[in-house]
Amino acid sequence: MNDEAQFSEADLAPSPEERAASRRHLIDRVAASAAALAAGAWAGGMVALGACAAPFVFRLAPAPFSGDAMSAAFARFDQLALGAAVILLGAEVARTWAAGRRGASGAARVRRALAMVMAGCAAYVGLALTPRITELHREGARRGEGALGVELERVHRHAELAGRAEVFLGATLVVLHVFTLGARRPEDDDEDDEAVAPLPPGPR
Repeated sequence: MNDEAQFSEADLAPSPEERAASRRHLIDRVAASAAALAAGAWAGGMVALGACAAPFVFRLAPAPFSGDAMSAAFARFDQLALGAAVILLGAEVARTWAAGRRGASGAARVRRALAMVMAGCAAYVGLALTPRITELHREGARRGEGALGVELERVHRHAELAGRAEVFLGATLVVLHVFTLGARRPEDDDEDDEAVAPLPPGPR
């Protein structure tokens, strides 16, 4: 009997390179989704607190209750922002590993840099600005009144600038995470200079 070449079920199964590419593709998409959700929730929370809640609280509630209320709200939000920053940085590590050579693209590098800047903003606001604002409110400072009021005004301006930066960075990161998603191919994960050609189907 002639040993004729025949296709088998094993010939149709994905190669190890294809399975590795599929795993990396899945990790890339999961990490991108987590990062986009974290950045979007972070930026949206800043808009809700800074642009929506804060003006009405300071307008409707008398001092020092308004300041105390918003200080407590921002202190709680800072904890969420720091958690989102951890998710962002972790997602960048995962996406950089999963992307392989594609992780060296310009858009991916910009995305990683912005994630680090946004995480730095969270640390600066949560560990320096918000505690200082809370301390000044406890000391009876009112914006623009006396030395403590001048200091409170200065710290508030820094916090507002950082908040605007976080909103811009968060929106930009959502766009970049979507933009840098792409179809995975086995050759994207090949670390060698030359790709290995697959063997023809049939008996070896």
